[in-house]
Amino acid sequence: MFLERCGQMLSRPFFYLLVLAPWVFVLCIFFLQRAQTEEMEARFGQATLHGKGALERKLRKEKFLSQFGNADPYFLDRSIESMVFLAREKEQLEFLLNHPALPQKEAVQARLSFLSGSENRLSFREENVRTSSHIKETEEKQRHPVQLDASDLEMLLSRIEHRSIGNHEPLDKTPQLLVRDLKLKRITTPLQTEVFELELELLNREFLK
Repeated sequence: MFLERCGQMLSRPFFYLLVLAPWVFVLCIFFLQRAQTEEMEARFGQATLHGKGALERKLRKEKFLSQFGNADPYFLDRSIESMVFLAREKEQLEFLLNHPALPQKEAVQARLSFLSGSENRLSFREENVRTSSHIKETEEKQRHPVQLDASDLEMLLSRIEHRSIGNHEPLDKTPQLLVRDLKLKRITTPLQTEVFELELELLNREFLK
């Protein structure tokens, strides 16, 4: 009698265990598969981000090389040192010079001579040329200060920085020009007009083929 009751008491938990065991097994499989799926998704996400980052770096490199890889080796001479500054002031002075009652005629002529000559043109000397198998770097130091107005400055920086500034657009075949030093101050000319005086140092970087 006692053994029969014990068997009945033991058989009930065993029965419940047998009933629940498959469900417990299924739940374990489900959570295991879910954990594996989440791990695979995380790895796939990381791989996607890595691939996206590599693609973006490749596109940036291609864009950079397309922008600077076909640079004109004489760009500084042709497009920077050839710039004419204060053209508007020069036109105004030439108009005034023809006026019969012009005061300070000698001062106007001297100013025109300065604006028309090479004294107010950018001129650089090359220093510390460094060349590797792919890159040539040259430090370009301005020989003497130049005078210019705000529009001239915007045009110059547009050509150096290779981007649109004000009404000025960048030019083609620009080397990578980096500003190493820039000193800009407002001065008063002998004719009591205000202009900017500029001193500039550049790093000219060319990519060799």
